[in-house]
Amino acid sequence: MNSERILFAALVVVAILGAIPQLANPVWLTILVLLGLVGGAMAGNPEPSERVLVYVLAGSLPYFSNNLDQIPAVGAWLNLVLDNLAVGIGGVAVTFLAKAIYGRIVPS
Repeated sequence: MNSERILFAALVVVAILGAIPQLANPVWLTILVLLGLVGGAMAGNPEPSERVLVYVLAGSLPYFSNNLDQIPAVGAWLNLVLDNLAVGIGGVAVTFLAKAIYGRIVPS
């Protein structure tokens, strides 16, 4: 298992831990953003389609996860997990955007 997969697995675990009400703390969101930024930096040079997928997912995942609130007992919790996951994916999207801009400015 390479370090990129371990990092994204850690992102999922932290998203789940951040959704537990007894552990609710804004520090989880900071950790998610940092994991996303590092994961995006380690991703190498992503294809344009992969970048678009990350941008769309970062923007639309919180919107669509709100529909999970309709599920009794676990819907709100699943919504919070996906919202936390979107925070980490947002960090990946920021890194991909910065790398794309840097690649346009600095010739290779």
